[in-house]
Formats: sequence, structure tokens, C-alpha cells
Amino acid sequence: MNSKIYHYCNVSEINTIASNLVNEFEKGDWSADLILTNFINLLSSENSILSKSIQSTKRGLHIKQLEILDDVADREFVCFKQFVWANTYLTDQTKADNAKYIWKIIDANNRNMHRLSYERQMALTHSLLKNLERPEVKAKVDSLIGVQKRITALKSSSKNFESLFRSEKEEMATEEDIIAPSTQKRIVRNIINKKLIPYLNNAVSVLPEQYETIAKVVENHIEGLNTKAKSRETRNLSSRSIINVTE
Repeated sequence: MNSKIYHYCNVSEINTIASNLVNEFEKGDWSADLILTNFINLLSSENSILSKSIQSTKRGLHIKQLEILDDVADREFVCFKQFVWANTYLTDQTKADNAKYIWKIIDANNRNMHRLSYERQMALTHSLLKNLERPEVKAKVDSLIGVQKRITALKSSSKNFESLFRSEKEEMATEEDIIAPSTQKRIVRNIINKKLIPYLNNAVSVLPEQYETIAKVVENHIEGLNTKAKSRETRNLSSRSIINVTE
């Protein structure tokens, strides 16, 4: 088996092939071969670290999404309070008084809560919505124009924001020190290239009837990966050449 994983295979590709190889070995019983078993366990362990590292790099996307959801919740809160304020100018005095009553509740919960920290903002939103659900308050809310609809929108946007926020907090609380994906990728690739493949080559030469099939499976996985990576690298080189020519 001459194939080894190309160095320009990306992080995701290394992670995928390592998972696939571990899965292939788990289909058989290699417990009698302590060396091979050790390599498989090492590959599985280091690839698990790579998976966590990849997930960690995606946190930036989650943070961006969190900012977007926060902005939506902020806008819904501002819209809600503006509707209430507008109702204070109604010519129907009863409704205008009801709006002023609701405005006092908003003020008591901080009408600028959308400018506060995430945690404080969520706590005040919970308090506000709870107050608005009180029977005597809800009756006043229902009398106002467009306000109940804005409360529904505020509930929904706040729930979406808080759900992602809580998820991120839990993930960060359980997260250990993370190795950079590029560094961990090399570790996983080296286990395959420098430990697993050389060992399988020796094993096939000694006991081909026992190791030849799994060695061929490993080789097919690697060749498929290398073909994909090589095609991508060729496209990238062609693109760079076109750019250089046109500059």
C-alpha cells in the first residue's frame, strides 16, 4: 500500500477519513493484534479532539448569529414600547390611560433594557412579560391598538435569542482547552501516514490472508480522498494562474 494522505487535504477531510477508517476497523475483531488495536484507539482519540476543535472554530458563526438574534429582539422591544407610547395619544381617554399604565410598567423594568448586557436584558424581559401577563394588566393591553401583536413578536424573538445564548453558555462551560484544527489535523494525518499505513504494509507482507482486505479498504479511502483534494488543488492553482495573467 503506497498511498498516503496528501498534506493539502483540509481539516474536514482529515476528520472525515479518520472517522471512516475507525468505523471500518470496528467492523472486525482486531483485539488479538495489540499494536493495531492501539493505533486504532489512538486514531479515534485524536480524531475526537479534532472534531471538538472543528466545532470550536464554528463558534464565531454562532456568536454572529447570536448578535443577529439579539438585534431582532432589541428591535421588537423598541417597536413594542413605541406602540404603547403611541397609544397614549389616543383620543379615547380610557385607552390612553391604559397605555400610560403599561408605559409605567415598561419604565419600571427599564425602557432602555435593550442597551444592557445579554444576561440583564433577558432577566428584565422575563420580568416585563410576566407583569404584562397579569390578568388586570392583560385586560388593559388587549384594549390597545396593535400592542398585543407586538408582545407576541417580542416573546418569540426573545425566546429565540435566549435559546441560542443558553446553548452557547453550556457549551463554553464544558469545553476544555482546544487545540487549533490545523495543528490537530497534522497529528491525525501522521497517525495514519506514519503509524497505521506502515504497520499494515508489514502485516500484509507477513499475513496477507488476515490483513490484505482491510489494507485495501484503507487504501481505497485514502485514494478517494487524495483524488478529491488533488482536484481541488488543481482548480485553485488554475484560478491563481488566471488571476496572475490578468493582473
